[in-house]
Amino acid sequence: MEEKHNNQNTEDVTDQKQKDQEAKDGISRKQALKYIGYGAGGLMVGGGAGFFGYRKSLQISSSDADKVKRAKIVVAGGSIGGLTVAARLLRAVPDADITIIEPKEEHHYQPGYTLVGAGVYDREDVIFDQKSLFLSGMKWVKDYVEAFEPDRNRLVTRGGDIINYDYLIVGLGVNLNLDSIENLREALKTDYVANIYDLESGEKYRKLATQFEGGNAVFNYPVGYVKCGGAPQKITWLSEDLWRNEGKRDQVDVHFYSTRPSLFPGVPRVEAAVTPLIEERGINNHFNKALRAIDISTRTAIFEETSENGSVREIRQSYDLLHPMPAFQTPEPLRNGPLTKEGIGGQLDVDRYTLRHKEYSNIFGIGDNAATGAAKTAATIRKQAPVVAGNVIDQILGYEPSNKYDGASGCPLLTRYGRCMMFEFDFEGNLINEWLYRPTQETRIWWDFKVHGLKRLYRHVMMNGYV
Repeated sequence: MEEKHNNQNTEDVTDQKQKDQEAKDGISRKQALKYIGYGAGGLMVGGGAGFFGYRKSLQISSSDADKVKRAKIVVAGGSIGGLTVAARLLRAVPDADITIIEPKEEHHYQPGYTLVGAGVYDREDVIFDQKSLFLSGMKWVKDYVEAFEPDRNRLVTRGGDIINYDYLIVGLGVNLNLDSIENLREALKTDYVANIYDLESGEKYRKLATQFEGGNAVFNYPVGYVKCGGAPQKITWLSEDLWRNEGKRDQVDVHFYSTRPSLFPGVPRVEAAVTPLIEERGINNHFNKALRAIDISTRTAIFEETSENGSVREIRQSYDLLHPMPAFQTPEPLRNGPLTKEGIGGQLDVDRYTLRHKEYSNIFGIGDNAATGAAKTAATIRKQAPVVAGNVIDQILGYEPSNKYDGASGCPLLTRYGRCMMFEFDFEGNLINEWLYRPTQETRIWWDFKVHGLKRLYRHVMMNGYV
């Protein structure tokens, strides 16, 4: 890839057939894509009323707004979840009292990390100035949450400040647990190991993949809940396509190890579509196997396979390039605090439909740290934010939560350079909005949307509260 955003695929006969078909029956889909991709999602939602009408429609009555603005609302976490729900609340009540606790001055567009690792994005493409993302009226406490004290309706920051609230929204996200794989920290310092869930490591991975001349390239899908569950597959498939395009494919054995029984067991129709495509490319898939350790001296990844009778078998895989994915965990104040419970991996204990805490009715969750069972993606947050905002307002006004989250999430599944499958699905793994996505087809239009459109949706629609 000699030029930024070079997709490495020229348009061929397949492209032309796709375009011809879209010209026949894809007009509404393409128009919808255009509106979303360029930050005008409000036009779609607002319909004939237009964007101004849609914006006004987000506001509640003045009498209800007077009640809401007297409530002190605190948001723990200023990433995409916290910012989106806070912005949505401000669209409803422009002078609401909202405080956001977020220590970082740099906001990372994490859905772009895969594209950094693939060489499509550069570092500056995934970094925003945190201050620029705050809407007028948001108060910023630049600190970490150290402890939750829900029985006293307050939390404590690392700097020792006590912040009281009437209503709390928890959006702290999840982090890599580098200690979940033995020797991972040391392995990441070597010249053969990197992964795309960290920006610096993603840049390193791109360099390693580009310079890779052959041998065993090993990737894995980790244990437990995963931020952007499609990303481990995406970087595997894009790397394979890179080496194929560079004429190195015959020198590389690509291995993908997963703790799951198949590539996409949660979405059966996508599973049925994508599996043969990947198998045709000669990628070696190994299922029901968990990466437990790395032997740096011999460059060996050590996996464990657990059989149905509970017996464990060790499998050793040599590597010349390793993309290791550890388990994820919620931040310590959440996973070891009073807002979780045993058996949910330290996540916020919420009702999966209302996103309200099961014990503390004035606490709500948004995004990756919430125990809903839904995919942990920005697409999930786009669906959850209006539910949380609406239910917080219901709670303030004395009503039971009337908004329900249906588990909807989405995934732009990058299958190769210039090709992407796009799909949305619900709690049960059923595909939704198929008229828009054509979810079982690899298309160029969704690649372009992922590369050029999604960040605009993220920045100008979600973070401005137009969801």
